[in-house]
Amino acid sequence: MSVRSAKVNRARRNALKSAMLVSAFLATSALHRQASAVPGNNGNGKGGCGKGQQTNGCGGNGGLCFAQGTLIRTREGYRPIETLAAGDEVAVRSGGFAPIKAMVSHTLDSVSGKWVGESNLPVLIQRGALGENSPDADLCLTAWHPVYVDGFLIPIGDLVNGTSITFEATGGRDTLDFFNIELDRHDILDVQGAFCESLCRAETARCAPRLRLAGGRNQLWSRMRSVASIVVDRRQPIDVIRDKLEERGDAFTRAA
Repeated sequence: MSVRSAKVNRARRNALKSAMLVSAFLATSALHRQASAVPGNNGNGKGGCGKGQQTNGCGGNGGLCFAQGTLIRTREGYRPIETLAAGDEVAVRSGGFAPIKAMVSHTLDSVSGKWVGESNLPVLIQRGALGENSPDADLCLTAWHPVYVDGFLIPIGDLVNGTSITFEATGGRDTLDFFNIELDRHDILDVQGAFCESLCRAETARCAPRLRLAGGRNQLWSRMRSVASIVVDRRQPIDVIRDKLEERGDAFTRAA
């Protein structure tokens, strides 16, 4: 494919996704207005998550996790994350191995075939979606969990493309267990050949810069920058990374 064709395809794809974002934004706004009109409802959208709660829906540290069965590289080779414990040593990108300080976990429930939670849903990364053999097998983690791509940490939910990176369906499961690894200092783990961050608490210094597209407006502006890039390329790093992975996902689809 020529450079010109790639640019045209990128602009077309982002224009379509921009239209979808606008439609979703309008629909959400309409529902919000309806909810605000109900007597006794202040419409602030904050019900159910009180201050200080550490639940999956409220964005507690326990919500940034890998699904049960995820393989983590250790001194003994790759091991399922649920078999690890404090003191075990895991491979880290900063070099060598680091001992696990603590393991955290939470369970995600499903009701009527849908996961409970508004945004931090399971995301499935297909083999090779992030790069050659990265991951080297399908990988499931929560949407808010950052992956390390091209020098940046990006929540995987911001990279969902509908082809190679998708939201994971319940598949008839009532629950799904998730785990994460806390180290003495923040680092990047080897997870089935992909790089993903260890648990990072609020007071912890990150080992790499973090990017994200928080909110529908930011996502729309990101898409519009990619549409305009056919004329003048002013995309930000997160736009470039997302476009690259989407192009990779499209190639998967064409090859199927």
